[in-house]
Amino acid sequence: MADANRFLSRAAEAKRSSKRVELKEGLDDGSVELVRDIAALANSSGGVVVITGSADVDEELIHERLAHYAEPEFEGFELQEISRRGAPATAIVVEGAAGTPLVFTRQGRYTKPDGGEHVAFVRGGLYFRHGAKSEAATGADVRDFIKRQLDATRSQWLANIRQVMHAPDGAEVAVIETAERDEEGRPTLIRLTTDPHAPLYGQVDPDQSHPYRQKEVIREVNARLDGHTVNAFDVLSVRRVHQISEETRPEFVHVPKFGSPQYSDAFVDWLVEEDARDPGFFTRAKTKYLATRPRRRAAADST
Repeated sequence: MADANRFLSRAAEAKRSSKRVELKEGLDDGSVELVRDIAALANSSGGVVVITGSADVDEELIHERLAHYAEPEFEGFELQEISRRGAPATAIVVEGAAGTPLVFTRQGRYTKPDGGEHVAFVRGGLYFRHGAKSEAATGADVRDFIKRQLDATRSQWLANIRQVMHAPDGAEVAVIETAERDEEGRPTLIRLTTDPHAPLYGQVDPDQSHPYRQKEVIREVNARLDGHTVNAFDVLSVRRVHQISEETRPEFVHVPKFGSPQYSDAFVDWLVEEDARDPGFFTRAKTKYLATRPRRRAAADST
């Protein structure tokens, strides 16, 4: 994460919560307040949640709760162990949401110490940071989010233009000829050469080649597994350990410009086949991934 060091420095030194830093003493039951704060920080271009006290911060639980309460799929956070005033603490560094903001798909409630219930967020809620609080969005929040996405797109365009301008002598720009169009005028076939005998390359609709969101991958895999089930963190662990991304395995993953990753039938088949070949496939992947994400308790025990 590009801003991780800056956020960690703030996390270690902050005396109170702010737009970029949320200080928490332990966790609420079910961690719905934590889910709300992570979503608000992501929608506000990033920040850090600092957990102090004796709580053991479970990264798997955080992923599960985010997947349960919010869409689109969001994995843009990592746990770091820090020291605050000589005592260990956990910093959850959150990167900014790209493309679309995180929206809650169901209501989140938790129990107060006096036994009463409190609503942390509502179904359809969109939350941003307002000073030291995570609160429902205003029109200005939505406008600023859209502006950040436009600025990011503009920067990418300029980078592409610079690539063309700095191309070496003798380089040529290829113009793609549209061979066929659909009823809405979109190209369905393109020709990459002027040779009329050259093969045609069909446009692949990612909604057909990669039809599944993560929740649907889990549902499909669990329907085919024998005697056990997997969750979002199991799939995340496999992807991280086996370095599965759009760049490394495009036949498995597609990341649209505005939206969460989409997955193919080939990815579902591969997960099921690997589990059949090795019954400890998911467990081993999770163990390896968690070994790179030290838990809060391990850091506390070493002091």
